[in-house]
Amino acid sequence: MLSLKEVDSFSFRKFKWFGLSPDEWLPIVISRHFDPHHGSQYWLDKERELGVDAKDEIKSLDDLMILGPMCEDDLRRYPIEHFIPKIFLDQKSNFILGETAGTTGRPKVTAYCKEEFHAIFVDWFAFIAGKRNFPTGGNWLWIGPGGPHIIGKAVGPVANRMGSMDPFSIDFDPRWAKKMQPESIGSKRYLGHVLEQATDIIETQEIEVLYTTPPVLAALALRMSDQKRMAIKGVHYGGISIGKEALRRFKEENFPNAVHISGYGNTLFGLCLEIEASSTYDLDYFPLGPRMIVQVVETDEGNKPDRERLSKIVNYEEEGQVVFHRLDESFFIPNMFERDKAVRIPPASTAIEYGITQDGVRNPALLENSKQVVKTGLY
Repeated sequence: MLSLKEVDSFSFRKFKWFGLSPDEWLPIVISRHFDPHHGSQYWLDKERELGVDAKDEIKSLDDLMILGPMCEDDLRRYPIEHFIPKIFLDQKSNFILGETAGTTGRPKVTAYCKEEFHAIFVDWFAFIAGKRNFPTGGNWLWIGPGGPHIIGKAVGPVANRMGSMDPFSIDFDPRWAKKMQPESIGSKRYLGHVLEQATDIIETQEIEVLYTTPPVLAALALRMSDQKRMAIKGVHYGGISIGKEALRRFKEENFPNAVHISGYGNTLFGLCLEIEASSTYDLDYFPLGPRMIVQVVETDEGNKPDRERLSKIVNYEEEGQVVFHRLDESFFIPNMFERDKAVRIPPASTAIEYGITQDGVRNPALLENSKQVVKTGLY
């Protein structure tokens, strides 16, 4: 268990965005990406295309609608350098690349400077894990992608930050898994291949922390002995949103001795984390703002990205479509419509105590009319 002193050492105060409101931080990001000499090629071209003066016209989060919905295909078709401000391009060794798993088509690419990467994917989890008494020092088993996927690059540093050695890991190619139809012979054989490797590690090593997706964890729990399941002290979920009933089953039946922490987010934006456990098994996620903003807008027929819908924020406790904004000096992605629905929730008192004053989302899940275009499965 981390002491309070150790938890507080994971401070974000060294980052100039910490403690600022989105409206205070946004002009700094806009001035970086739309600088005529040192900005990012993509956004300077977009500014000319739209006929706007971003630095003059975008002063608050509400003004981001001027730029319209982010075209996710642009993150597939342009070189990574087009999105990074030119002033940083002579510091390429300071960047960590990430590619998406191909859930909505060809993979999209992004980059984080090392300081942002550690704040978003390592320090943020370690901070919340420390507050929630997540176990430290024990062996981790990671069942998920490595290679180009940002989470595969983060899991080692996360385990190290929690006092553990490099995790035991299972090779997992989500892009290949997504090519197979759910419940097909190929899909079942691939899952079996993953589970065989995981079971071998669990049977021969002292594993205390499991980190994987809900579908893989559900299948793995069926293969584990009672003794091994009771030995698990921490579970971290990623990759696919987990439902309330699945969470209840994992907590009460499969791994009752573990601290369970779920994350919601993706490679492009970072992580929203479940700051505290819910007695009702609702999953409330909050971003590390103001560099990551999550909003919930009204749904409509088709739920296609639309400029006007960006201003139609739902009331608290109402459900709608998720929209993400990434406000980093290294990479700027505004107005990205996700294929998820969620309930908008205000900052909880616990979140405010931790310095998190942005809205969160409750129980995100795939929009019904997106199920035909989003490839899900094991990841």
